[in-house]
Amino acid sequence: MADLDILTLENNKDYIVIDTLVNEDNKYLFLVNKEDDNDIVIRKVIKKEDGEYIIKLDNEDEFEEVMYLFKEKHKGDDNEK
Repeated sequence: MADLDILTLENNKDYIVIDTLVNEDNKYLFLVNKEDDNDIVIRKVIKKEDGEYIIKLDNEDEFEEVMYLFKEKHKGDDNEK
């Protein structure tokens, strides 16, 4: 089994990185709660001089765009089984 990337978010819960998406210069993480696979969140990675930070998506338009891109990325996945 491959090593999993696990992040602890602001709610002090551990999330597994299940996918990443880069759109233009933005990087997004798709995360699932380690203890509850119904708890799925998207976070944005921002770069500053002193490192990378993970933030919530506060913009609904950005969220909708990222969800669309994620669906497009995985459009044929169900048919490949």
